[in-house]
Amino acid sequence: MASSMFATFESNAQALSKQYAVPIDQVRFLTLLLLGYPLGALYRYGLHPSRTSLTARHVFSTSLGILFGLLCFGWSQMFLLFFMTGVCYAMLLWLPTTVVHLYTVVFAMVCVSMGHVYRMLTDYEGWNIDFSLPLMVMVQRVSLTAFALNDGIARADSDNEQKLTEVPSLLEYWSYNYNFHTFLAGPACTMKEYLNFVDGSNFTTKTSNRNGSDVKYPVLGRLSEAVVCVVLHQVISAQYPIDSILKPDYSLPTRILLAHIIMFHVRSRYYFVWLLVESINNFIGLGFGGYDKEGKPVWDVCKNVKPWDVEFGTNFRSVITGWNVTTSLWLRRICYNRVSYGWISPILASWVLSAVWHGFYPGYYFCFLSGAIMQAASVNMRRLLWNHFQTSETWRRIYDVATWATSHTLLNYGAMCFVLLSVEKCWKLWKFYYFFPLIIVSCAAWLPVSHSKKEPQNDGHRNGTQMDDHRNGIKVQ
Repeated sequence: MASSMFATFESNAQALSKQYAVPIDQVRFLTLLLLGYPLGALYRYGLHPSRTSLTARHVFSTSLGILFGLLCFGWSQMFLLFFMTGVCYAMLLWLPTTVVHLYTVVFAMVCVSMGHVYRMLTDYEGWNIDFSLPLMVMVQRVSLTAFALNDGIARADSDNEQKLTEVPSLLEYWSYNYNFHTFLAGPACTMKEYLNFVDGSNFTTKTSNRNGSDVKYPVLGRLSEAVVCVVLHQVISAQYPIDSILKPDYSLPTRILLAHIIMFHVRSRYYFVWLLVESINNFIGLGFGGYDKEGKPVWDVCKNVKPWDVEFGTNFRSVITGWNVTTSLWLRRICYNRVSYGWISPILASWVLSAVWHGFYPGYYFCFLSGAIMQAASVNMRRLLWNHFQTSETWRRIYDVATWATSHTLLNYGAMCFVLLSVEKCWKLWKFYYFFPLIIVSCAAWLPVSHSKKEPQNDGHRNGTQMDDHRNGIKVQ
């Protein structure tokens, strides 16, 4: 029966792939994502926590998630995921909580590195969807759980709201890692957020008798945005393929504009997936995060992108914090907030960890190392210039327009390497720019700017400004 189900799914996927000229891996992936809506309805309403045991909800969600993985990737590619979660759970049980978080993140990074090497050997410079995508998200989950356990037991003074005071059960751990609505494409919430969702307390403890179940806009709004993004990606990418940026017959201004167009359609592909999974998880209920100070419902637990902030952010930080939000939170929780050695920069450590987590294509390191320099440069330039443009609304607008244009030009310069992948292509692109962006930001990053000046309140780096994200659970002074 199982073999016939797998065969039926594969034959239907191949038929759809042939009919619509869409790669088979994308057909499998998208079909299983969209099944999240009907199965989510059954899970939310048919298996509601008020009338269903937590064990039944965990088993249902875990079984479907593993089935999705087998249908999408096959038995052979799922082995590494099973192995990693098994070993990481054993470490939670047997290692001291004072060190379990360190061993877990190192082991998880070794596993994801093995996955990336396998991908490079079998699909070099390809964009096929394989097991490395859920594996990367699973690295976040297992490390977040280990760090939360360390905070809850080994660090009595920790004010991390997501901390755990005991090891979750094996069923809870596997449900957290393999649930059908976040397994394929994330996002990675914390273990505490997930368990509160499963038992329904994410609603009952946050609604205060208010109706937190109205999901029309969080679901349909995100879904409609996802559709717009995939249409934009399909239309623009057909006219401006990625490698067109390497054609020699462009002036520098034209190349800068072309890089912006290309990176927009590349981002739109990610927008589509992230907005779709946000819509699905909002529909199921995992995305509900409580209410803001004005009493409005907040659906941010599964928010992984803020397209408006990315496209129209007026400074470097607002752009990067709107992109891959849950990964930024993960890096903050396990790296940025934890690096305390004076000779190690939290910014550089986070960018390097992010690069290794993504894989080993040279273009990733061109992208992320230049990004670390750009982030340091943006902090210095903001401290140096911001106060001088606050004398009038006109000057503030001029400053915003100038920083928007500069930030996006520099980000596109670095981010193009992320999609070009190879050293040869990245070097060729940077030569077209005469290396000016890298030279300029490198100089700006080393400027001896005083940190004592009054700085903008929304600049959340380690400069004396308080970073207080209610999902972060840790206040950084």
